[in-house]
Amino acid sequence: MENELPSDLSIWDERCMKIFIETNSALFRVFASRYVKDIDIIDDFLQEAYIKLWTHRKSIGEVKSLRNYFYTLLYHTILDKQASTPTHKVSIESPEIQEIPSDNSLFHHIVEMESAQLITEALKKLSKQSNQVLLMSMEGKSIPEIAQELDLSINTVKTVKYRALKRLSSLLSKEDFLLLLLLLAY
Repeated sequence: MENELPSDLSIWDERCMKIFIETNSALFRVFASRYVKDIDIIDDFLQEAYIKLWTHRKSIGEVKSLRNYFYTLLYHTILDKQASTPTHKVSIESPEIQEIPSDNSLFHHIVEMESAQLITEALKKLSKQSNQVLLMSMEGKSIPEIAQELDLSINTVKTVKYRALKRLSSLLSKEDFLLLLLLLAY
């Protein structure tokens, strides 16, 4: 959906902003939860970052990646709040705001969120049965348990899983596919 939005923020209208928020809000909420524990405060930070994006869109102009730009904007919104909050009210150990990591860690969190999004989109392209088998595998269920729950033979589950992984290997980058394999292994 992000690809349908113009990368030039200066031409965005309310429809573009609405699509951007609806498409990405869950990802942004998970990203913010790495730094902020209180869900209500996360929503406040998101709202503040959305407002900043909307009010400054004309001066922002063209961006290469809308999501990455917003991750950075959200990160700095949280960082600014942490810096402006008096230490006697909210400290770094506060349950509301966790310590902000280094820029390198921010980059890793962004990559992790993007990979999770790509894996989710690839899983949606599989058949219902393939999707079920892989999701149950990620939940830690064994092949016999999956076979019993889905009322399939063990060999059918193995075949479905093999074909699903083969299909995903063609849909995902090498790095994202390896991440998926790690998720299946644990």
